Amino acid sequence: MKTIKTPPYIIIKSTKEIIFYLSKEYDSNINIQQWMEDLNLKNFKAMTIKSKCIFNRLKDQIYN
Repeated sequence: MKTIKTPPYIIIKSTKEIIFYLSKEYDSNINIQQWMEDLNLKNFKAMTIKSKCIFNRLKDQIYN
């Protein structure tokens, strides 16, 4: 089984959510649970986003 590196992500601690940015190189059938375990975020909800522009805007809002 091929290991896929963890993509860029944003952690929102207040709502216990994590957002992964999946560029074109990532298959849409990826199991993100492994990334959640690698980041030790087992009680968090996860979502993915494919728009780099929107991901960067969210990142700027959260970290600025």
